[in-house]
Amino acid sequence: MSREDIPVVNDPRRNGQNASINDIPTLDNEVRAELRKYGEPITLFGEGPPERRERLLRFVQERPHTEFEFAEIEESGSDAITSDEEEEEEFYTPGSEELEQARKSILRSSVDKAIARVTKQKTEAKAYNSFKTLKHRRHINSILGEYELNGTNVLKGNTRAISSVRVNGDNTLIACGSWDGNVYLLKKDDEFNLVQVGKSGHGYHSEKVGALDWHPTNHSLVASGGAEGSINIWNYDNEDVLKPQLRLKNASEGRIPKLAFHPSGNYLANTSFDQTWKLWDITKEQELLEQEGHSKEVFACAMHPDGSLIATGDLDGIGRVWDLRSGRSIAILEGHIQGIYSMDWSSNGYHLASASGDCSTRIWDLRKLSNANDKTELFSIPAHTKLVSEVRFFSGHDSSLATQVTDENDENASRLSTTGTFLATSSYDGTVKLWSADNWINVRTLKGHNDKVMSCDIGKDGQYIVSCGWDRTVKTWSKI
Repeated sequence: MSREDIPVVNDPRRNGQNASINDIPTLDNEVRAELRKYGEPITLFGEGPPERRERLLRFVQERPHTEFEFAEIEESGSDAITSDEEEEEEFYTPGSEELEQARKSILRSSVDKAIARVTKQKTEAKAYNSFKTLKHRRHINSILGEYELNGTNVLKGNTRAISSVRVNGDNTLIACGSWDGNVYLLKKDDEFNLVQVGKSGHGYHSEKVGALDWHPTNHSLVASGGAEGSINIWNYDNEDVLKPQLRLKNASEGRIPKLAFHPSGNYLANTSFDQTWKLWDITKEQELLEQEGHSKEVFACAMHPDGSLIATGDLDGIGRVWDLRSGRSIAILEGHIQGIYSMDWSSNGYHLASASGDCSTRIWDLRKLSNANDKTELFSIPAHTKLVSEVRFFSGHDSSLATQVTDENDENASRLSTTGTFLATSSYDGTVKLWSADNWINVRTLKGHNDKVMSCDIGKDGQYIVSCGWDRTVKTWSKI
Protein backbone atom coordinates (compact mmCIF):
# COMPACT_ATOMS: atom_id res chain seq x y z
CA MET A 1 0.00 0.00 0.00
CA SER A 2 1.37 3.40 -1.01
CA ARG A 3 0.53 6.42 1.16
CA GLU A 4 2.22 9.66 0.19
CA ASP A 5 0.37 11.62 2.84
CA ILE A 6 -0.64 9.52 5.85
CA PRO A 7 -3.33 11.18 8.02
CA VAL A 8 -2.64 12.22 11.59
CA VAL A 9 -4.81 10.66 14.28
CA ASN A 10 -6.80 13.32 16.18
CA ASP A 11 -5.70 15.93 13.65
CA PRO A 12 -7.54 19.24 14.46
CA ARG A 13 -8.88 19.18 10.93
CA ARG A 14 -10.87 16.10 11.95
CA ASN A 15 -12.71 18.13 14.61
CA GLY A 16 -11.40 15.97 17.43
CA GLN A 17 -12.86 12.77 16.06
CA ASN A 18 -11.19 9.57 17.18
CA ALA A 19 -9.02 7.60 14.78
CA SER A 20 -10.81 5.35 12.34
CA ILE A 21 -9.53 2.08 11.00
CA ASN A 22 -8.65 3.85 7.76
CA ASP A 23 -5.99 5.83 9.60
CA ILE A 24 -4.09 2.74 10.73
CA PRO A 25 -1.33 1.27 8.53
CA THR A 26 -2.26 -1.93 6.75
CA LEU A 27 1.14 -3.47 6.09
CA ASP A 28 2.20 -5.68 8.98
CA ASN A 29 5.77 -4.38 9.09
CA GLU A 30 4.38 -0.81 9.37
CA VAL A 31 2.02 -1.86 12.19
CA ARG A 32 4.95 -3.44 14.04
CA ALA A 33 7.00 -0.30 13.55
CA GLU A 34 4.26 1.88 15.05
CA LEU A 35 3.78 -0.43 18.04
CA ARG A 36 7.51 -0.41 18.67
CA LYS A 37 7.63 3.39 18.40
CA TYR A 38 5.03 3.80 21.15
CA GLY A 39 6.58 1.22 23.46
CA GLU A 40 4.00 -1.51 22.88
CA PRO A 41 4.88 -5.19 22.32
CA ILE A 42 5.30 -5.72 18.59
CA THR A 43 3.61 -9.11 18.81
CA LEU A 44 1.71 -11.19 21.34
CA PHE A 45 1.48 -14.95 21.62
CA GLY A 46 -0.92 -16.34 19.02
CA GLU A 47 -1.44 -12.95 17.44
CA GLY A 48 -1.64 -12.59 13.66
CA PRO A 49 -1.42 -9.46 11.46
CA PRO A 50 -5.19 -8.63 11.65
CA GLU A 51 -5.25 -8.87 15.46
CA ARG A 52 -2.06 -6.83 15.67
CA ARG A 53 -3.60 -4.04 13.57
CA GLU A 54 -6.76 -4.05 15.72
CA ARG A 55 -4.58 -3.75 18.83
CA LEU A 56 -2.87 -0.69 17.39
CA LEU A 57 -6.26 0.85 16.59
CA ARG A 58 -7.51 0.23 20.15
CA PHE A 59 -4.30 1.71 21.51
CA VAL A 60 -4.75 5.05 19.72
CA GLN A 61 -8.53 5.23 20.28
CA GLU A 62 -8.08 4.78 24.03
CA ARG A 63 -6.00 7.97 24.08
CA PRO A 64 -8.30 10.60 22.53
CA HIS A 65 -6.20 13.57 23.68
CA THR A 66 -2.92 12.28 22.33
CA GLU A 67 -1.77 13.36 18.92
CA PHE A 68 -0.42 10.30 17.17
CA GLU A 69 1.46 10.87 13.98
CA PHE A 70 2.18 7.87 11.85
CA ALA A 71 5.56 8.47 10.23
CA GLU A 72 5.80 8.37 6.49
CA ILE A 73 7.08 5.02 5.32
CA GLU A 74 8.49 4.76 1.86
CA GLU A 75 6.93 2.17 -0.36
CA SER A 76 9.23 -0.82 -0.40
CA GLY A 77 6.89 -3.80 -0.29
CA SER A 78 7.64 -6.80 1.87
CA ASP A 79 11.37 -6.09 1.89
CA ALA A 80 11.03 -2.96 4.04
CA ILE A 81 13.46 -2.90 6.98
CA THR A 82 13.05 -0.62 9.98
CA SER A 83 15.94 1.25 11.53
CA ASP A 84 15.74 -0.98 14.62
CA GLU A 85 16.13 -4.05 12.44
CA GLU A 86 19.06 -2.47 10.64
CA GLU A 87 20.83 -2.04 13.97
CA GLU A 88 20.57 -5.78 14.60
CA GLU A 89 22.45 -6.66 11.42
CA GLU A 90 26.00 -7.99 11.65
CA PHE A 91 28.75 -5.50 11.04
CA TYR A 92 32.45 -5.88 10.45
CA THR A 93 35.36 -3.70 11.48
CA PRO A 94 38.83 -3.65 9.92
CA GLY A 95 41.30 -6.06 11.53
CA SER A 96 45.00 -5.63 12.07
CA GLU A 97 47.68 -7.17 9.89
CA GLU A 98 48.60 -9.41 12.84
CA LEU A 99 45.03 -10.74 12.93
CA GLU A 100 45.16 -11.46 9.20
CA GLN A 101 48.39 -13.40 9.62
CA ALA A 102 46.92 -15.30 12.57
CA ARG A 103 43.85 -16.25 10.52
CA LYS A 104 46.09 -17.57 7.75
CA SER A 105 48.13 -19.56 10.25
CA ILE A 106 44.97 -20.99 11.81
CA LEU A 107 43.68 -21.88 8.35
CA ARG A 108 46.80 -23.85 7.47
CA SER A 109 46.99 -25.75 10.75
CA SER A 110 43.25 -26.49 10.91
CA VAL A 111 43.16 -27.86 7.35
CA ASP A 112 45.98 -30.28 8.18
CA LYS A 113 44.22 -31.44 11.33
CA ALA A 114 40.87 -31.76 9.55
CA ILE A 115 42.42 -33.89 6.79
CA ALA A 116 43.99 -36.21 9.37
CA ARG A 117 40.74 -36.47 11.36
CA VAL A 118 38.52 -37.14 8.34
CA THR A 119 41.00 -39.66 6.91
CA LYS A 120 40.93 -41.56 10.21
CA GLN A 121 37.12 -41.44 10.28
CA LYS A 122 36.90 -42.77 6.72
CA THR A 123 39.18 -45.66 7.63
CA GLU A 124 37.04 -46.45 10.68
CA ALA A 125 33.86 -46.20 8.60
CA LYS A 126 35.15 -48.74 6.07
CA ALA A 127 35.96 -51.18 8.87
CA TYR A 128 32.71 -50.50 10.77
CA ASN A 129 30.98 -53.51 12.25
CA SER A 130 27.86 -53.02 14.35
CA PHE A 131 28.56 -56.05 16.55
CA LYS A 132 32.06 -54.83 17.35
CA THR A 133 30.81 -51.33 18.08
CA LEU A 134 28.07 -52.61 20.37
CA LYS A 135 30.50 -54.81 22.31
CA HIS A 136 32.97 -51.93 22.51
CA ARG A 137 30.37 -49.53 23.92
CA ARG A 138 29.04 -52.05 26.41
CA HIS A 139 32.56 -52.76 27.64
CA ILE A 140 33.28 -49.06 28.24
CA ASN A 141 29.92 -48.49 29.93
CA SER A 142 30.45 -51.48 32.20
CA ILE A 143 33.77 -50.05 33.39
CA LEU A 144 32.34 -46.56 33.90
CA GLY A 145 29.45 -48.11 35.82
CA GLU A 146 31.94 -49.30 38.46
CA TYR A 147 33.52 -45.89 39.11
CA GLU A 148 33.28 -44.69 42.69
CA LEU A 149 34.97 -42.26 45.04
CA ASN A 150 38.68 -43.02 45.18
CA GLY A 151 40.10 -40.11 47.15
CA THR A 152 39.40 -36.69 48.67
CA ASN A 153 42.01 -33.95 48.84
CA VAL A 154 41.99 -30.71 50.79
CA LEU A 155 44.31 -28.09 49.31
CA LYS A 156 46.87 -26.77 51.75
CA GLY A 157 46.39 -23.04 52.24
CA ASN A 158 43.08 -22.84 50.40
CA THR A 159 40.36 -20.81 52.11
CA ARG A 160 37.48 -20.74 49.63
CA ALA A 161 35.51 -22.80 47.10
CA ILE A 162 37.47 -24.51 44.33
CA SER A 163 35.87 -23.36 41.11
CA SER A 164 37.82 -25.06 38.32
CA VAL A 165 39.86 -28.19 37.72
CA ARG A 166 41.82 -29.32 34.64
CA VAL A 167 44.06 -32.31 33.82
CA ASN A 168 47.13 -31.63 31.66
CA GLY A 169 47.89 -33.33 28.35
CA ASP A 170 50.30 -35.99 29.62
CA ASN A 171 48.00 -36.91 32.50
CA THR A 172 50.51 -36.10 35.26
CA LEU A 173 49.34 -32.76 36.68
CA ILE A 174 46.00 -31.38 37.80
CA ALA A 175 45.44 -27.63 38.11
CA CYS A 176 42.84 -26.20 40.49
CA GLY A 177 41.56 -22.63 40.54
CA SER A 178 40.21 -21.24 43.80
CA TRP A 179 38.03 -18.32 44.74
CA ASP A 180 40.81 -17.31 47.15
CA GLY A 181 42.69 -16.03 44.07
CA ASN A 182 45.24 -18.84 43.84
CA VAL A 183 46.12 -21.63 41.43
CA TYR A 184 47.10 -24.99 42.95
CA LEU A 185 48.90 -27.88 41.24
CA LEU A 186 48.51 -31.53 42.16
CA LYS A 187 50.54 -34.48 40.88
CA LYS A 188 48.93 -37.89 40.39
CA ASP A 189 50.68 -41.17 41.07
CA ASP A 190 49.85 -44.59 39.65
CA GLU A 191 47.36 -45.26 42.46
CA PHE A 192 45.39 -42.07 41.71
CA ASN A 193 46.74 -40.43 44.85
CA LEU A 194 47.11 -36.66 44.51
CA VAL A 195 50.00 -34.74 46.06
CA GLN A 196 50.05 -30.95 46.15
CA VAL A 197 53.23 -29.77 44.41
CA GLY A 198 52.68 -26.08 43.72
CA LYS A 199 50.76 -22.92 44.51
CA SER A 200 50.73 -19.57 42.74
CA GLY A 201 52.57 -16.66 44.28
CA HIS A 202 50.65 -14.05 46.21
CA GLY A 203 48.92 -11.18 44.45
CA TYR A 204 48.91 -12.27 40.82
CA HIS A 205 45.13 -12.61 40.95
CA SER A 206 43.46 -10.09 43.22
CA GLU A 207 40.05 -11.77 42.95
CA LYS A 208 38.68 -15.29 42.50
CA VAL A 209 40.12 -17.60 39.85
CA GLY A 210 37.47 -19.25 37.71
CA ALA A 211 39.19 -20.07 34.41
CA LEU A 212 41.90 -22.65 33.71
CA ASP A 213 43.32 -24.35 30.64
CA TRP A 214 46.51 -26.31 29.96
CA HIS A 215 48.75 -25.62 26.98
CA PRO A 216 48.10 -28.34 24.35
CA THR A 217 51.76 -29.25 23.73
CA ASN A 218 53.79 -27.84 26.64
CA HIS A 219 52.30 -29.82 29.49
CA SER A 220 53.92 -27.70 32.20
CA LEU A 221 52.13 -24.48 31.12
CA VAL A 222 48.70 -23.62 32.49
CA ALA A 223 46.69 -20.42 31.99
CA SER A 224 44.41 -18.88 34.60
CA GLY A 225 41.84 -16.09 34.45
CA GLY A 226 40.51 -14.06 37.35
CA ALA A 227 37.46 -12.02 38.23
CA GLU A 228 39.64 -8.88 38.22
CA GLY A 229 40.10 -9.33 34.45
CA SER A 230 43.72 -10.50 34.24
CA ILE A 231 45.28 -13.61 32.68
CA ASN A 232 48.40 -15.40 33.92
CA ILE A 233 50.27 -18.26 32.27
CA TRP A 234 52.21 -20.35 34.78
CA ASN A 235 55.14 -22.68 34.16
CA TYR A 236 55.60 -25.55 36.59
CA ASP A 237 59.34 -26.20 37.00
CA ASN A 238 59.19 -28.35 40.15
CA GLU A 239 59.16 -25.29 42.42
CA ASP A 240 56.66 -24.99 45.25
CA VAL A 241 55.77 -21.40 44.40
CA LEU A 242 54.51 -20.78 40.88
CA LYS A 243 55.50 -17.62 39.05
CA PRO A 244 53.79 -16.48 35.86
CA GLN A 245 55.73 -16.85 32.63
CA LEU A 246 53.36 -14.38 30.98
CA ARG A 247 51.00 -11.79 32.48
CA LEU A 248 48.16 -10.06 30.69
CA LYS A 249 47.04 -7.41 33.15
CA ASN A 250 43.61 -5.90 32.52
CA ALA A 251 43.03 -8.38 29.72
CA SER A 252 39.32 -7.77 30.09
CA GLU A 253 37.07 -5.12 31.57
CA GLY A 254 35.02 -7.81 33.29
CA ARG A 255 35.36 -11.15 35.03
CA ILE A 256 37.05 -13.89 32.99
CA PRO A 257 35.08 -17.13 33.53
CA LYS A 258 36.67 -19.39 30.86
CA LEU A 259 39.89 -19.78 28.88
CA ALA A 260 40.67 -21.98 25.89
CA PHE A 261 44.02 -22.60 24.20
CA HIS A 262 44.08 -23.00 20.44
CA PRO A 263 45.37 -26.48 19.45
CA SER A 264 48.47 -24.86 17.94
CA GLY A 265 49.38 -23.46 21.35
CA ASN A 266 50.03 -20.01 19.86
CA TYR A 267 46.68 -18.46 20.71
CA LEU A 268 44.48 -18.17 23.77
CA ALA A 269 40.81 -17.19 23.95
CA ASN A 270 38.99 -15.79 26.95
CA THR A 271 35.35 -15.00 27.63
CA SER A 272 34.29 -12.03 29.70
CA PHE A 273 31.46 -10.46 31.62
CA ASP A 274 31.85 -7.37 29.41
CA GLN A 275 29.82 -9.31 26.79
CA THR A 276 32.82 -10.03 24.55
CA TRP A 277 35.40 -12.72 23.96
CA LYS A 278 39.00 -12.10 22.99
CA LEU A 279 41.74 -13.89 21.10
CA TRP A 280 45.38 -13.41 22.12
CA ASP A 281 48.68 -14.23 20.45
CA ILE A 282 50.63 -15.45 23.47
CA THR A 283 53.91 -15.63 21.54
CA LYS A 284 53.73 -11.85 21.06
CA GLU A 285 51.64 -11.06 24.16
CA GLN A 286 49.26 -9.24 21.85
CA GLU A 287 45.48 -8.92 21.65
CA LEU A 288 44.35 -9.95 18.17
CA LEU A 289 40.59 -9.73 18.43
CA GLU A 290 37.83 -8.43 20.67
CA GLN A 291 34.61 -9.99 19.42
CA GLU A 292 31.15 -8.66 20.20
CA GLY A 293 27.92 -10.45 19.33
CA HIS A 294 26.41 -11.57 22.63
CA SER A 295 23.70 -9.63 24.45
CA LYS A 296 24.75 -10.71 27.96
CA GLU A 297 27.85 -11.85 29.82
CA VAL A 298 29.86 -14.42 27.82
CA PHE A 299 30.65 -17.33 30.14
CA ALA A 300 31.54 -20.49 28.20
CA CYS A 301 33.91 -21.19 25.34
CA ALA A 302 35.44 -24.24 23.64
CA MET A 303 37.98 -24.62 20.84
CA HIS A 304 37.26 -27.06 18.04
CA PRO A 305 39.82 -29.90 18.00
CA ASP A 306 40.94 -28.83 14.51
CA GLY A 307 41.38 -25.23 15.68
CA SER A 308 39.09 -23.87 12.97
CA LEU A 309 36.14 -22.89 15.16
CA ILE A 310 35.34 -21.60 18.61
CA ALA A 311 32.01 -21.96 20.40
CA THR A 312 30.87 -19.37 22.96
CA GLY A 313 27.87 -19.26 25.27
CA ASP A 314 26.34 -16.42 27.27
CA LEU A 315 24.15 -16.00 30.33
CA ASP A 316 21.13 -15.32 28.11
CA GLY A 317 21.24 -18.98 27.07
CA ILE A 318 22.46 -18.27 23.53
CA GLY A 319 25.43 -20.06 22.01
CA ARG A 320 27.39 -19.09 18.92
CA VAL A 321 29.89 -20.87 16.72
CA TRP A 322 32.55 -18.65 15.16
CA ASP A 323 34.91 -19.39 12.29
CA LEU A 324 38.36 -18.26 13.43
CA ARG A 325 39.61 -18.27 9.84
CA SER A 326 37.12 -15.66 8.64
CA GLY A 327 35.76 -14.08 11.81
CA ARG A 328 32.16 -14.90 10.91
CA SER A 329 29.47 -16.24 13.23
CA ILE A 330 28.40 -19.39 11.39
CA ALA A 331 25.73 -20.72 13.76
CA ILE A 332 23.48 -19.55 16.59
CA LEU A 333 22.53 -22.16 19.20
CA GLU A 334 19.09 -21.44 20.60
CA GLY A 335 17.35 -23.82 22.98
CA HIS A 336 18.57 -23.21 26.52
CA ILE A 337 16.24 -21.11 28.67
CA GLN A 338 18.96 -20.09 31.12
CA GLY A 339 22.65 -19.24 30.89
CA ILE A 340 25.28 -21.50 29.31
CA TYR A 341 28.09 -22.23 31.78
CA SER A 342 30.24 -24.74 29.92
CA MET A 343 30.82 -26.06 26.40
CA ASP A 344 33.01 -28.79 24.93
CA TRP A 345 33.65 -30.35 21.52
CA SER A 346 33.83 -34.06 20.91
CA SER A 347 36.98 -35.34 19.24
CA ASN A 348 34.83 -36.44 16.28
CA GLY A 349 34.72 -32.77 15.27
CA TYR A 350 30.97 -32.40 14.82
CA HIS A 351 29.35 -32.91 18.22
CA LEU A 352 29.25 -29.95 20.62
CA ALA A 353 27.91 -30.13 24.18
CA SER A 354 26.58 -27.18 26.19
CA ALA A 355 25.74 -27.15 29.90
CA SER A 356 23.20 -24.71 31.30
CA GLY A 357 21.53 -23.27 34.33
CA ASP A 358 18.29 -24.83 33.06
CA CYS A 359 19.62 -28.20 34.40
CA SER A 360 20.11 -29.63 30.91
CA THR A 361 23.03 -30.56 28.70
CA ARG A 362 22.35 -30.20 25.01
CA ILE A 363 24.16 -31.92 22.18
CA TRP A 364 24.49 -30.03 18.89
CA ASP A 365 25.50 -31.54 15.55
CA LEU A 366 27.66 -29.19 13.50
CA ARG A 367 26.60 -30.95 10.31
CA LYS A 368 22.97 -30.02 10.95
CA LEU A 369 23.79 -26.48 12.00
CA SER A 370 24.89 -25.79 8.42
CA ASN A 371 21.22 -26.07 7.46
CA ALA A 372 19.58 -22.68 8.00
CA ASN A 373 16.23 -24.39 8.64
CA ASP A 374 17.52 -26.69 11.38
CA LYS A 375 19.01 -24.92 14.40
CA THR A 376 17.70 -27.31 17.05
CA GLU A 377 19.90 -29.53 19.14
CA LEU A 378 20.56 -33.15 18.29
CA PHE A 379 19.63 -34.26 21.80
CA SER A 380 18.67 -32.64 25.09
CA ILE A 381 19.86 -34.51 28.18
CA PRO A 382 17.84 -33.80 31.35
CA ALA A 383 21.13 -34.08 33.14
CA HIS A 384 20.66 -32.74 36.66
CA THR A 385 18.20 -31.18 39.09
CA LYS A 386 20.19 -27.95 39.44
CA LEU A 387 22.57 -25.83 37.39
CA VAL A 388 25.02 -27.84 35.25
CA SER A 389 28.42 -26.29 35.93
CA GLU A 390 30.64 -28.29 33.57
CA VAL A 391 30.54 -30.66 30.61
CA ARG A 392 33.63 -32.53 29.36
CA PHE A 393 34.02 -35.08 26.56
CA PHE A 394 36.65 -37.79 26.99
CA SER A 395 39.34 -36.81 24.50
CA GLY A 396 42.24 -39.07 25.42
CA HIS A 397 44.07 -41.54 23.23
CA ASP A 398 45.35 -45.11 23.64
CA SER A 399 43.11 -45.59 26.63
CA SER A 400 43.26 -48.76 28.65
CA LEU A 401 39.46 -48.68 28.52
CA ALA A 402 39.76 -50.29 25.09
CA THR A 403 39.73 -54.05 24.68
CA GLN A 404 39.78 -56.54 21.83
CA VAL A 405 36.30 -57.06 20.35
CA THR A 406 35.16 -59.58 17.74
CA ASP A 407 32.46 -59.63 15.08
CA GLU A 408 29.22 -61.62 15.03
CA ASN A 409 31.18 -64.80 14.24
CA ASP A 410 33.55 -64.17 17.12
CA GLU A 411 36.36 -63.52 14.64
CA ASN A 412 38.51 -60.63 13.35
CA ALA A 413 39.40 -59.24 16.76
CA SER A 414 40.42 -55.59 16.85
CA ARG A 415 40.74 -52.72 19.29
CA LEU A 416 38.45 -49.72 18.66
CA SER A 417 39.12 -46.13 19.65
CA THR A 418 37.76 -44.92 22.97
CA THR A 419 38.15 -41.17 22.44
CA GLY A 420 34.85 -39.33 22.41
CA THR A 421 32.88 -42.33 23.67
CA PHE A 422 31.60 -40.72 26.88
CA LEU A 423 31.26 -37.40 28.66
CA ALA A 424 31.05 -36.13 32.23
CA THR A 425 28.89 -33.40 33.74
CA SER A 426 28.99 -31.73 37.15
CA SER A 427 26.20 -29.87 38.87
CA TYR A 428 25.14 -27.73 41.78
CA ASP A 429 22.98 -30.70 42.85
CA GLY A 430 26.21 -32.15 44.29
CA THR A 431 26.76 -34.92 41.74
CA VAL A 432 28.99 -35.81 38.81
CA LYS A 433 27.40 -37.92 36.07
CA LEU A 434 28.88 -40.01 33.27
CA TRP A 435 27.04 -40.35 29.96
CA SER A 436 27.42 -42.58 26.93
CA ALA A 437 28.19 -40.46 23.86
CA ASP A 438 26.14 -42.47 21.37
CA ASN A 439 22.71 -42.83 22.97
CA TRP A 440 23.29 -40.16 25.67
CA ILE A 441 22.14 -42.34 28.56
CA ASN A 442 23.42 -42.00 32.13
CA VAL A 443 25.83 -44.83 32.93
CA ARG A 444 26.96 -43.66 36.38
CA THR A 445 26.08 -41.03 39.00
CA LEU A 446 28.93 -40.15 41.36
CA LYS A 447 27.95 -38.89 44.81
CA GLY A 448 30.37 -37.70 47.47
CA HIS A 449 30.53 -33.91 47.49
CA ASN A 450 28.76 -32.20 50.37
CA ASP A 451 27.72 -29.18 48.31
CA LYS A 452 27.77 -27.75 44.78
CA VAL A 453 30.15 -29.39 42.32
CA MET A 454 31.65 -26.50 40.37
CA SER A 455 33.89 -28.28 37.86
CA CYS A 456 35.06 -31.68 36.63
CA ASP A 457 37.47 -33.17 34.13
CA ILE A 458 38.42 -36.58 32.73
CA GLY A 459 41.88 -38.11 32.92
CA LYS A 460 43.55 -38.45 29.52
CA ASP A 461 43.61 -42.23 29.90
CA GLY A 462 39.93 -42.30 30.83
CA GLN A 463 40.69 -44.19 34.02
CA TYR A 464 39.62 -41.49 36.45
CA ILE A 465 37.42 -38.43 36.90
CA VAL A 466 38.42 -35.42 38.98
CA SER A 467 35.98 -32.90 40.46
CA CYS A 468 35.98 -29.91 42.80
CA GLY A 469 33.43 -27.72 44.45
CA TRP A 470 31.92 -25.56 47.11
CA ASP A 471 33.03 -27.94 49.87
CA ARG A 472 36.69 -26.96 49.12
CA THR A 473 37.72 -30.49 48.19
CA VAL A 474 39.19 -32.12 45.10
CA LYS A 475 37.88 -35.64 44.57
CA THR A 476 38.99 -38.44 42.27
CA TRP A 477 36.68 -41.16 40.99
CA SER A 478 37.77 -44.43 39.40
CA LYS A 479 37.25 -48.16 39.30
CA ILE A 480 38.60 -49.60 42.52
